[in-house]
Amino acid sequence: MLNELSRQQRRVLLLLAAAVLLGAVRLGFRALSRGDVEVHLVAPVEVAWPGPVREGTKLVVGWAGAMKPPGETGPEESAAGEAAPVPPGDAAAEEAASFRLDPNTASYEELQILPGIGPVLAARIIEYRETVGKFQTIDDLLAVKGIGEKTLAKIRPYLVIKE
Repeated sequence: MLNELSRQQRRVLLLLAAAVLLGAVRLGFRALSRGDVEVHLVAPVEVAWPGPVREGTKLVVGWAGAMKPPGETGPEESAAGEAAPVPPGDAAAEEAASFRLDPNTASYEELQILPGIGPVLAARIIEYRETVGKFQTIDDLLAVKGIGEKTLAKIRPYLVIKE
């Protein structure tokens, strides 16, 4: 079959095959070279901390309301009477705004909820309070390596020292 093609046709066929192969290699490399996706929470939640999530990972998400199983289409029956009460927007916002963490009792995972606090700083905060003792004031966090004025300003609204 290849013998029946002219020299120019064989070159075009070879170039097309090379282009397809190069494209496949490039797509494969791109898929492998993507980094982890990390989820950052800004308010407390009642679920396990997901941590780093690779692209393509399936996450199970709770859903409220009437839903059909995958693949089924058409109108859904009314879900009236099955809805859970939701507080007014101001009440929900007030509850979220009142969220405060005590750095003396917060867990490793809870500390990472704070903006700008990742795994390393959370571990340093815990190490500091275990070796030096409890934080007396929020400003005492400045003694933790890696926490400066800017980081403290970001996390201050979410902190409280309870006795």
